[in-house]
Amino acid sequence: MPTHTLPAPSSQRLTKKQRIIVRHEKPKMTTKHVMGLQHPLGIKPLGNYYMDASRPDFPGACRGPSLGQLSRLTDELIMDILNLLAPRELLTLGATSRVLYGLTHLDDMWKTLTIERFKGDWTWQGDTWRATFLKQSDPSYNTDLILENREALKMKHFYSDVLFQSFYCAAIGMDPYVSVENIDKRSGLTLDEFIQEYEKPGKPVIIQDGAKHWPAMQKWSTEYFLKTWPEAVLRAESVDVTMTNYFKYAEGTKDESPLYLFDKNFGERCEGILEDMEVPVYFREDFFGMMGSQRPDYRWLIVGPARSGSTFHKDPNATSAWNAVITGSKKWIMFPPHILPPGVFTNDDESEVTSPVSLMEWFSNFYASTQFPDDPTDRPLEGICREGEIMFVPRGWWHAVVNLDDCIAVTQNYVGSQNLRETMEFLYLKRDQVSGVADERREGLYEEFKEAFFKSNWTPEEGEKSSEDETVLTEEEILKRKQLKEKWLENERVIEQIAKKRSEQGSCCNAVPEKLSFWEQAKLGANDKKGDGENGATDAAESSGSGGFSFAFGFDSDEEAEVENENEEEQ
Repeated sequence: MPTHTLPAPSSQRLTKKQRIIVRHEKPKMTTKHVMGLQHPLGIKPLGNYYMDASRPDFPGACRGPSLGQLSRLTDELIMDILNLLAPRELLTLGATSRVLYGLTHLDDMWKTLTIERFKGDWTWQGDTWRATFLKQSDPSYNTDLILENREALKMKHFYSDVLFQSFYCAAIGMDPYVSVENIDKRSGLTLDEFIQEYEKPGKPVIIQDGAKHWPAMQKWSTEYFLKTWPEAVLRAESVDVTMTNYFKYAEGTKDESPLYLFDKNFGERCEGILEDMEVPVYFREDFFGMMGSQRPDYRWLIVGPARSGSTFHKDPNATSAWNAVITGSKKWIMFPPHILPPGVFTNDDESEVTSPVSLMEWFSNFYASTQFPDDPTDRPLEGICREGEIMFVPRGWWHAVVNLDDCIAVTQNYVGSQNLRETMEFLYLKRDQVSGVADERREGLYEEFKEAFFKSNWTPEEGEKSSEDETVLTEEEILKRKQLKEKWLENERVIEQIAKKRSEQGSCCNAVPEKLSFWEQAKLGANDKKGDGENGATDAAESSGSGGFSFAFGFDSDEEAEVENENEEEQ
């Protein structure tokens, strides 16, 4: 499941009918948490200053004397300034004082610089991006000097939560967050049981024997990949890297949020790899497959070290997904469609999602609040998917995934009978959010999908069949195809009426005079929700959630009921 590009934080209000779990006080970096954690540059959390300052021999913090006039700036401002500098300027500035030496060595800056300058054409050096950048810039550079001088150049009595946070998140690992496992685990699950108990109601499940028989289970490993496809170029977030370079990086990185290899073209780039896996029987009904090579992106090879993973997102185009772990293990945390995870923000139509910079930051700052929500039913589903197991991700569920150790997996998104209506609605009503195809195809993907769907479900009464379809149809198959087409047309009628109703409401009720201030607009919105104004009752009904929540979430329950009532009247 692809990782979404996150926009800059915004102050837009949240979608109606979404409830937010109350955020309890986030965990603090206490002595208990950081005992034994020593930053490679000697940086300590701010809380340590108060303990150290109580000692009679404490010489004072080194920040002021080392930074001079710059010490008037906050750590955040200093880092913002450093992020604007070129590599040569950073190296020069780092030679002026011990604190600036430490600040200009923070690896996130050098990660950005390395990727900006060299894209994926770099070879990992030691355990830092700085060493990698310098070696790539000058092959004669002796990176051993970095390790030799590290201890001597450590800062003493420098305290900063801002600078300690990323190290803390990476060093503490996932151990505090793996004890809860409340996602169903099943083996020997029949297809009908899967549909009735999980796919139809939209409930996650870990299928424990889902991939254990795959040839990949006996073959795939770091060593096998390096031996078989060492020069295969695969996508790792924003860069293309060779298999050899990526695994060298994954072995040595200490990043808080390591690069995550997430490649959609692995079937073409790694010859024969698709023969080692198969689509599980539970997911073989896939209507997007009717589009052949024109279908949206749907299958990815996923490789990453511990701490790598995907931040909170919903899968694209209202599809469902399955994720099979071949080596390693993955921690999953999932919220149903109507509950926005703490620390995650969206605009009204969820076209923009903002969340913490890294998974480890989210777990450090927000995980505790999810364990004691005001409503116990708001507690997320959590689980660990291990080797040979498959996670089923229902359409619309918010989920984040983090690798607990070095991990190789494969994932695929699909559209079946149980989420066809939701995908149709998404493609029809949210054309600007369609993904997995070229930009010029997004607006018309619904029509492309419809054409392929009806062509694949040809029946004799439609006349001469396509030369591409030489199948001799049984009566049972003809009936099934007719039912699928009827289902499509029924869904389409409902979606068209919803689109019409939204358009009418938007044109007459949602217009706000441009001269109103922000606070006047906010007051107007509050009055509407109380039932004041022409459309107040409708807004109040929508925001109250009185219609209840259904895992078949594609339509707001009140809106869907209105449309269905209109259909009954027409009939």
